[in-house]
Amino acid sequence: MKVWKRVGTATRRAAGSRERALRASESLAAVTAALASLEALSTRRDTGAGELNDWRVLRGGLAEDAPVVARVLDALDSDRADKVFHAVRCALGIAVLLPGRGRTWDGIRLGADAGLSVLGMINQARSRYGGDGSDQAALQVHTAAALARAGGGAKSVDAGLWYLSLQGVLSYGVSGWVKLAGRPWREGVAVSGVMRTHTYGHEGVWKVLRRHPRLEKAATASMLVFESSYPLVYVAGPVVSAGYSAVAMAFHAANGVIMGLGRFVWGFAAFHPAIAYTTSGWSRGRDRSDTLPLVAGAVLATAVTLTAVDAVRRRMRVLDGPAYLSRLTTRRGSVLSYGGKQRGHRTIVFLVNALFATQDHFGWITGNLDRSESVDFITYDRAGYGASREAEGDAFRIGDAVADLVDLVTALADPGQRVVLAGHSYGGEVIRRAAEALPDGAVAGLVFLDATHPAQFAQSASQREGLKLVRDAQRQMGTLVRAGLGVFLDHPAWARRLPTPFRVNAERNYRDGRMWRAGARELRAVETELDVAAPPEIRPLPGVEGLVISASRTMADPDSARFQASLASTFGTQSDGAPVVFDATHDTLLTDALIAGDVTDRILEFVHRTEAA
Repeated sequence: MKVWKRVGTATRRAAGSRERALRASESLAAVTAALASLEALSTRRDTGAGELNDWRVLRGGLAEDAPVVARVLDALDSDRADKVFHAVRCALGIAVLLPGRGRTWDGIRLGADAGLSVLGMINQARSRYGGDGSDQAALQVHTAAALARAGGGAKSVDAGLWYLSLQGVLSYGVSGWVKLAGRPWREGVAVSGVMRTHTYGHEGVWKVLRRHPRLEKAATASMLVFESSYPLVYVAGPVVSAGYSAVAMAFHAANGVIMGLGRFVWGFAAFHPAIAYTTSGWSRGRDRSDTLPLVAGAVLATAVTLTAVDAVRRRMRVLDGPAYLSRLTTRRGSVLSYGGKQRGHRTIVFLVNALFATQDHFGWITGNLDRSESVDFITYDRAGYGASREAEGDAFRIGDAVADLVDLVTALADPGQRVVLAGHSYGGEVIRRAAEALPDGAVAGLVFLDATHPAQFAQSASQREGLKLVRDAQRQMGTLVRAGLGVFLDHPAWARRLPTPFRVNAERNYRDGRMWRAGARELRAVETELDVAAPPEIRPLPGVEGLVISASRTMADPDSARFQASLASTFGTQSDGAPVVFDATHDTLLTDALIAGDVTDRILEFVHRTEAA
């Protein structure tokens, strides 16, 4: 309790003095850094061969992105060097904590803060696992404190304190906003889930929450409100700010006891002296410089404007689509954008993509089909994706996507031409229904590429849970992209594997909200129509042969393997009634050049065999 009284006293004093605020913040961060290094010195196992922080393993990714930095850090790849590193870090932390005053001591603290900042960055690269948010918080404080002291004046100190204040308030606010996007947090069951884990859990707390679910829901709701509303401290005044800080400190103390995150107490406490200083009316009256938040606000406004302009330009390019695409208006009023090659071959293959995907995913397969010069082929974007437009005011059902595909096949297939429909994932259910909807004899073959089985969500708890995870993930992604933040998303690994022209268009759609809106609409239809007590039954179609191709990763799940086998036994032409399995994931069946090449060969073999039959 004495420790917390001292922390509280330091925070109150910091509200009126920039030097005290800076000293309090850097001192609390120094405790965090020193404790982290003491823990590292006492637990040497995680740096050994094959352990989590084995440098020989960690340096691989860094060597690819920053080879010079990796070579420099190689010098620390020894037990002795690592001990010296953490001993120096502890010594610098102690130097910050020393109580001396005057220019000499300010210079010592400047050097110590700068050293802790550099060593903190190095430690982030060398110990990626086992760290936590307190390490990042301490690094932020040391860097800001070093820059503030290096400026040598009151304005630079105020700028540093404003940076730490904004960083601290945002860390709480963003944490709350992100939690709100997660289904377990909104449903009030996330905390008990954490308490069940081995790393951060606590059996006693988990049992209490299990017995009292209302208590957990109330605690979760309170946490979400507290974190999400934290930015209000800047408009509510110093009393409210002090209350928020008190709750935050109690929260971190509880995490330290229950979850073993003891350094969180010190690491995040380091933000609060700066928050107290910047929300204090008294410090504003003492010539506090508020230039940094004004500059930050101007930069933010400029960034928002540029992001909005970029989002508008991207939307226009998405709606225009690549120049090689054509358009077809369906009976529903949808406008489908499609591409492909039609040279009058005996068979035409229509390729239908998955949820949250565009026709660009078939880039490798269409390239291989084109080079084969033995079949015609068509790819298209379903209504709402890419340059395709959805019929206005239409309440979407799976049957609507089927009706559009039927119209596309009817319009593009030549009279007497054999039609083969190939669908990936959800596209498999679309082609199955389209084959039933088209006239008898119109479809010669079906190719199911890791396809959805209509009963998999109704009859498998794991598949149903997977569907919920997809829904939660797409909601978060859709919210980010629709907010215009698509430009900040990382380059998706699946897109990087596509041929260049397709990759550019695929990424453009990935960063645009239309794809996520269309996918969300289709996902709701899947949940409504397939996750039901009596899902649609699959049955063989007279005169329609089938090929079922599955990914090994999919087949590793017993339930998924059972449903893939059901498709194969119903539609497959293989003698054993089993799917063709490739060493692939759900995505790499299409996006990996070598695997997609083998998949294309299977499709062509299937087409030629059925042509000869």
